[in-house]
Amino acid sequence: MENWGLPLAFGSKKGGNASKAAASAKPAWAAEDDDDDDDAPRMSRLPPPTTTTTTTTTTTTTAPPPSKGASAGPARPSGSGLKMELHPMLARATASASASATAQLTASNLSTTNEVNDDDEDDEDVGPMPLPSGHTEEEEEEEEEEEDDDDDDEDYDDDLLPVSRQIKLTDHRRTVSALTLDPSGARLISGGRDCTVKLWDFHGMNENFRPFRSIDEPCGGNPIRDLQFSNSGDQFLIASGANQAKLYDREGSMVCEYMKGDMYLRDMKHTKGHISALTCCKWHPTDRSIFLTASLDSSIRIWNVDMKRENKVVIPVKSKDKGGRTAITAATYSPDGKIIAAIGQDGELRLWGSDGPFLKPSHSIENAHMSNSVTSSINIAMDNFAMITRSNDDTLKLWDIRSFKKPVSTVTNLPSFYEESNAIFSPNNKFVVTGVSVKKDEGVGKLVFFDKNDLSVVKNVDVGNGSVVKVLWNGKINQICASTTEGSVHVFYDDHVSVAGAKFCAGKKAKAKGVDDMSYLEDESARVIINPHALPMYREDNILTNRGGKRKLAKIRKDPIASRKPDRPITGPGRGGKVGTSLTQHLMKGLMKDTMRDEDPREAILKHAAEASANPFWIAPAYQATQPKAVMAEKVYEDEDEEDRANKKKRPS
Repeated sequence: MENWGLPLAFGSKKGGNASKAAASAKPAWAAEDDDDDDDAPRMSRLPPPTTTTTTTTTTTTTAPPPSKGASAGPARPSGSGLKMELHPMLARATASASASATAQLTASNLSTTNEVNDDDEDDEDVGPMPLPSGHTEEEEEEEEEEEDDDDDDEDYDDDLLPVSRQIKLTDHRRTVSALTLDPSGARLISGGRDCTVKLWDFHGMNENFRPFRSIDEPCGGNPIRDLQFSNSGDQFLIASGANQAKLYDREGSMVCEYMKGDMYLRDMKHTKGHISALTCCKWHPTDRSIFLTASLDSSIRIWNVDMKRENKVVIPVKSKDKGGRTAITAATYSPDGKIIAAIGQDGELRLWGSDGPFLKPSHSIENAHMSNSVTSSINIAMDNFAMITRSNDDTLKLWDIRSFKKPVSTVTNLPSFYEESNAIFSPNNKFVVTGVSVKKDEGVGKLVFFDKNDLSVVKNVDVGNGSVVKVLWNGKINQICASTTEGSVHVFYDDHVSVAGAKFCAGKKAKAKGVDDMSYLEDESARVIINPHALPMYREDNILTNRGGKRKLAKIRKDPIASRKPDRPITGPGRGGKVGTSLTQHLMKGLMKDTMRDEDPREAILKHAAEASANPFWIAPAYQATQPKAVMAEKVYEDEDEEDRANKKKRPS
């Protein structure tokens, strides 16, 4: 097995401490001050008093301690190191000077000690030192309260889940199966099985929580399977039940529709696009012009944003199932963009290097999930080692790419009924989050938080009636989005650890409606004013915008050809090559039925035979001079043809 130059698994004995240290890393939005000063008692704002040790009266003077870095032993004379002897008279003078200096130093120490003691006694009698000029007691209390608030904010660490508050976005009619947030967390896009896409702007919404744009059936009547914002946030991808991915800008206008393949070609490498429904899409984490799509046609395709007529790379997935194909239900990039991971309906988990080759996976695990089950989600953590998969076999499994043989941990009895259910890592790489499905009227959907290292349950959060399908966690705003089968999107946040996002619109009141405000109409179609001549395509031909337009328009209306005036029905005698009709004829046409269709044509001709033979008019007078007695042919062409066919069938004698 290739190792890609990676260290040992965090599940092994040698790599255990390293993985725990990596798992405990904190993101930027939840940085915590690890200094010990927070736990220490708060000091006064005034400068600390000078501490002076009281000395006792002695006859000896202690030499000052050696400076930092000096030797602790006796001083060694400089020079040659020879001992120097003083003259007796000089020695006595030196001893006398030393005694007088010692007496003066002792007196100075006594006076300093008394002054310090007097200052201490004065401080005890007077009380706390006065505040500096321009500083009042109220300002001092306010500053202390602000410091206490700052300390309280520092107490919230990255282990606090942002689920204390929530808002509910309801505009879909059916299950919301796809969610995506732009990198800044300002805009949310949702797609559902009602075949619509909704664009939400947290900064522009109020407490009514209405989307600013709705795209009805962007992919025809196909449900939306996946949505992905680009890394720059200026575009997003749509993967639906159709076989073509679509690219839109952040305002909801279509930019490009990518190629579909030829369904009559057997080899997927020779098709220019997918031939079956898409299941997911994913942007490259570092290259903003590259994205991949997975499909039920047993292939993964890498696309360039600017190449809409043909995919860039095709990864045909071969399976051991009957037919050699399997539906690819989930695929993703690693955060560093070096690995492509995918899993199919056959339950086999596969890994490729993003640079190829793609003939076969570099790593694979058979029966990673139950065969013929839909593994709806696969995600790789920010450390590029841990990987999580979520399947409809009601399991959640944690894998280690460095030891790619069996799952590190498995959670069972975790119901999942939908092909779009997912599981994600938290931005701080400490938790795993997924939604739980429930049967109708048999419980509430939940968000379940697991510890990333061993998948132990940390917290359960009730979302509401219906199953939880899609889950999103944006690290920039630290908010969690969860979609349900009720057609709603729940956005969870916390007042302390979350920023922006849903906090902008949660308390924003709706604008008061005036008498002239037409927004009181609940029906959106009633507010739409359709004026096709205001479009640019009609402006050049609109004569009213030109000078003298009204006179020209009146002249054109008088001309029946230029105005394309329909012809009036002709009454009375016919004219202009048309037969005239009257009201009586029009009424009789409906009363009198034409029965010619029901007559036998042979009988209709023979009823005139007696009159034609008695009074010949056309044929007999023409041959009266040349052939007064009619000579009839013995055989007609049909009889001759029948004889020829009969003779051919006879065998030669």
